[in-house]
Amino acid sequence: MRVSKWFSGAGLVVLALVVLFSTLLTDWVFKSARVDLTEGGLYTLSQGSKNIVKDLEQPLDLYFFFSNTTTKDALAWRNYAKQVRELLEEFELASNGKIKLTVIDPEPFSEDEDRAAAFGLQAAPIGNAGDTVYFGLVAQYGELKEGAAPEENERSTLQIPFFKPDRQEFLEYDIAKMIYQVSQEHKPRVGLIAGLDVEGGFNMMMRQPTQPWFSVEQIKQLFDVKTIGNDEEEISTDDYDLLVVIHPKGLSQQTLFAIDQFVLRGGHAMFFVDPYAELDQMGASKASDDLNKLFNAWGVSVSTTEFVGDAQLALQVGSPSGQPVRHLGILQLTDQNMARDNQVVSQLETLHVASAGFITPVEKATTEVISLLRTSQYAMPIPASKLDMMQDPSGLAIGFKPTGEEYVLAATVRGQVKSAFPEGVPVSEGEDSATDNEAQSDTASENTAEAESKPAEYLKQSQQPINVMIVADTDILTDRLWVQIRQFFGQNVAAPFADNGDFFFNAVDTLSGSADLVSIRGQGRYFRPFTVVKEMQREAEERFRNVEQDLQNQLQAVEQKLMELQSQQGDDATSITLTPEVEAQLMQFQREKLDIRKKLRNVQHQLNKDIEQLDFNLKLINIAMVPLILTLLLIGVALIRRRSH
Repeated sequence: MRVSKWFSGAGLVVLALVVLFSTLLTDWVFKSARVDLTEGGLYTLSQGSKNIVKDLEQPLDLYFFFSNTTTKDALAWRNYAKQVRELLEEFELASNGKIKLTVIDPEPFSEDEDRAAAFGLQAAPIGNAGDTVYFGLVAQYGELKEGAAPEENERSTLQIPFFKPDRQEFLEYDIAKMIYQVSQEHKPRVGLIAGLDVEGGFNMMMRQPTQPWFSVEQIKQLFDVKTIGNDEEEISTDDYDLLVVIHPKGLSQQTLFAIDQFVLRGGHAMFFVDPYAELDQMGASKASDDLNKLFNAWGVSVSTTEFVGDAQLALQVGSPSGQPVRHLGILQLTDQNMARDNQVVSQLETLHVASAGFITPVEKATTEVISLLRTSQYAMPIPASKLDMMQDPSGLAIGFKPTGEEYVLAATVRGQVKSAFPEGVPVSEGEDSATDNEAQSDTASENTAEAESKPAEYLKQSQQPINVMIVADTDILTDRLWVQIRQFFGQNVAAPFADNGDFFFNAVDTLSGSADLVSIRGQGRYFRPFTVVKEMQREAEERFRNVEQDLQNQLQAVEQKLMELQSQQGDDATSITLTPEVEAQLMQFQREKLDIRKKLRNVQHQLNKDIEQLDFNLKLINIAMVPLILTLLLIGVALIRRRSH
């Protein structure tokens, strides 16, 4: 009986070789192919990230340090490190060779550990064993000098000292931000227009200088901040990465037009306006309606005559009677009042605002208004005039009836918009009101020269979707609402009690980046726990805790016994010799302690062993399933062809 070649020994060997080479060929042909099947596209880079790596002009080296050897028993950390590494590989792939990724395992007392320390990375303890783990990233931009070690090379360098699990939703943003910042030649440039003494001033009543606001001083340490006057006629996107406007007073129409054109050209801007700015040396001042001319063109309106009171978020303050009362205008916002999917406020816990206004969309707006901060449902607008000469805050509760609406206190506005000045450059008053011929002639000459100095063309609509942030409160930046400044050996030491400063820093840090960086939003959670593994961990940890509790109980019992034995030896303080009974008890305790520690290790080892076996089985199924199916299909085709003949 003739045996088919498909079932001969040689035929099976040939079939196995065909399957092997076809697998290798498929892997090589589709090496760059990616299919992201995760919920929320966790491994798909946003267009903003792709644009950032595409714009790199010089080589970028990424050094990913993770203590792989030390974390063999830390499954959660290993899973997170895998997510980070695979996302870094996506950045490397999208860069078309401009980014080179190096993965390093800094084992204890190794040269790689010295490299991690030289780069400024931090080793953090994890778990109960106290093992320290490196889990950070270093980026170096520019050409590497020949013969120089990376950690000793004078290239632009930035680090993520440690990847914190609570930042996993913004992992792509953090990596893209580091790549963007390390490739820049200068600090982000911030233009500041302020109508309040944010940089310090002079108190006429107290006859002494006032200190700069600590929130503004913080920004100056990390950004290149330049003050812009109220009569600036041109604000260029080439000069500033971000424009910060804080409660301006007496802005000229030319300056408003300059702000309008700055935003239309793609410049990012941040506005703080207040219906009742309490920290004004000349008395509490109202927000200027002039800015609403810009806001309306961008699709929103900010209240200038009313602030928001909230019965649920109101803080207690002192009253003339000495008893604490709740101030409906001073609010404490928590995570329930913040947009948790936005990187500006995602990590904040508490914010304080005072006499804050509210933001509302206008009809037929073409922009998207994204709420960042909002009140509770127990809020209502209150006329700002009630705060004038107010002595007792409890008076705000008279007639207070919550509307059931949540009012927006801060928002980001994005989208295509038209200019707030459709007729072009505004003309100052009186320029064309000269009365005599000579004055008219002089004025005409001046206007002609001024017209020649101004750009002949202006934008009537935005070149790209705008990105501005509006906060309907200025008191949020003042020291009294979030930080105490104390003198310590001649230096100012800040003790924050709220996250207002972090809010301002996060906003400036985010908006001063490129439009591509701002467009990157938080993604879904990276950890998708396997229920079987979690159940195994839960059962093992329960056994672990029971054994641990037994150890504690035995330890207490032995210590109690030791105390009794020592008390029986008498009160002779000079006696340091232990009786045989005490020595025997100590030896027995040591043996019990070692035995129980061994049990604890066995329980933990069994937990890891079960999980590793499950992981091996899953890998075996995933790796062997495709070749097995292909082999069975080939055998099936061969059988069908054999029967047909």
